[in-house]
Amino acid sequence: MKDFFEVDEKQKTVKILNLDDFSVEDLHLYIYELQTEIKRVKDEIRKKENLKINAEKFFK
Repeated sequence: MKDFFEVDEKQKTVKILNLDDFSVEDLHLYIYELQTEIKRVKDEIRKKENLKINAEKFFK
């Protein structure tokens, strides 16, 4: 995904892209990479939710 994004590591933000500069093929690739990143983030959320549930069970 780094091909598409400029990341500000300090502020943990991503600059918005001007999509006019992309070909249709590039836009399809961009969508695919975004979907992959969404899946990765959802997996991380599930992992953290499970850790929280397990911690709550442990401290009851």
